Amino acid sequence: MITQLYRERTAADLKNRISKVLLNGNETEIVELTIQGAVVTVLTQREEDIKHIKSVQILDDQNNVITERTTDLDVSNNRTLDFRITFEVV
Repeated sequence: MITQLYRERTAADLKNRISKVLLNGNETEIVELTIQGAVVTVLTQREEDIKHIKSVQILDDQNNVITERTTDLDVSNNRTLDFRITFEVV
């Protein structure tokens, strides 16, 4: 059985590895990176003039992909966008 302490340690390691978020291949600033127990949350700055989302990636300090989501999403009706990505270590 995986203990809560181990989950929290793993979440802390993940938090320390996250270095950037790419939106459609372009870096967007991380404004908040928090941890609560075994849950890590990444919040990006608000972006303007984004009309279409193709991909969102989170990278580590060596530019390795931690997670990636691809889509074909029209967001032309939105004035600004920010992204909140939450990881829960289970």
